[in-house]
Amino acid sequence: MKNNKIFFLSLLFLSVIGCKEESKFPLDKKYWDVEDYDYVIREIKFANPDEKMPTFDDPETKLIIEKFTDEENYKVVLDDNQLGLKHRSEIGQQFFNKWRDMVTIYNATDRTDKYLYEREYLEVYNFGLGLQIKYFKIGNEEIIERADDPNSLSVQNTVNSNTETLVNNMILYLNEINNEKAYTNTGLDLLANGIDENFTELVNTYPNYNYGNLLEKIDLMLKKTKSENIKKSLEKLKTLIESKKTTKAI
Repeated sequence: MKNNKIFFLSLLFLSVIGCKEESKFPLDKKYWDVEDYDYVIREIKFANPDEKMPTFDDPETKLIIEKFTDEENYKVVLDDNQLGLKHRSEIGQQFFNKWRDMVTIYNATDRTDKYLYEREYLEVYNFGLGLQIKYFKIGNEEIIERADDPNSLSVQNTVNSNTETLVNNMILYLNEINNEKAYTNTGLDLLANGIDENFTELVNTYPNYNYGNLLEKIDLMLKKTKSENIKKSLEKLKTLIESKKTTKAI
């Protein structure tokens, strides 16, 4: 009976700790806005060294990291066509600025150069890739809408320059393939999933863009990677890009 009582009290103590950890974060809100992210980033980034980082495999903090990487938090604004382009573009910019802080939180490695938080790092990274695709598209639409002559060379050059910046930002994700040894096999599979989801969305959003630099990067990474799943993802992406080129030619 005494042992059972001790066990019950231990469970109760752990439960209280978990509730205390979660209570610092606005988990009762359906969506987190930019102000929420500003607060949460500071709470995680500047926590006491003995405090645990929120991770997917920790029942006490799982809800925090799930909410932190929930793309619905920015989609609820950026996908709302009832809102103005200027407002959505500004919100997109603010989320993008916060993401640049987010992506540095989980990039720590151990003494063997392995990521300590590979899943969290990749989920945060993918959060930002999906965000950028929407944010840059809205920004370009705003430029075209506000222009005296949307078909002018200067407007087209600005739009093309913005799209080039987006594609170059996306290519940075593929640099992680150069760092394959920092990942477990599970991490490499997550990296491949990120290619499947985000780069497919990129190409389908900008089907007429000249992806020469991206194709060159794909070919280099196909020679470099040892992961079969990453190879498959790169090959699928290359096929998709080339299919768009064929469609344009027809």
